[in-house]
Amino acid sequence: MPGTQGKSARLDRRRFLKRGLLGGGLLVCAGALPFAFRSTLRRQPRGPLRLLSDDEYAVLAAAAARLAPGDGAGPRWPTAEAVDCAGKIDALMAQVHADMGSDFRRLLRLFESGVVGAIVAGSPRPFTRASATDQDARLEAWRRSRFALLRSGYQAIKRLAQATYYSSPEIYALVGYPGPPEVPQLPQLPTSPTSPTIVPRVPG
Repeated sequence: MPGTQGKSARLDRRRFLKRGLLGGGLLVCAGALPFAFRSTLRRQPRGPLRLLSDDEYAVLAAAAARLAPGDGAGPRWPTAEAVDCAGKIDALMAQVHADMGSDFRRLLRLFESGVVGAIVAGSPRPFTRASATDQDARLEAWRRSRFALLRSGYQAIKRLAQATYYSSPEIYALVGYPGPPEVPQLPQLPTSPTSPTIVPRVPG
């Protein structure tokens, strides 16, 4: 039925972040926390942002720095900042449904909040100003949380960070990927002069 299909589509657009009444309530509260970014440690974006604010970008960049390339990566691996993971995620999320983009921004507010950090991981500092050890502890707390919103929020940020990182051309050689194949261009056929149109005579 058309009505049922429309309702299902709306739910699908929001499912990756909003799970149940608790998740929706937390996201709504996050949108009403203007103080969440009062002490955010900002990072300079490489170019104009399309979806995120400067503070939201800083939170995302800090999280991406802990998630990619991951533990145990040697000095040959560039940082998430070097391949502009946060900027690429901003450009990607600017193209999704407006509701999903808004939820993603609220998720970053929750992630930065020292209040949420104190509750879920015992770390009361804003995420961007926490030590690397405390940032890792907060990420792990979100990953293992009993609340679906926090678990799905962690997975969303992690997958976006790693997808943009490993799809960067700077990483191709490190993972043994030769890069996208070159598609040969077909030669352009010569344009022949237009032949005169011959109209057959119909016997009278």
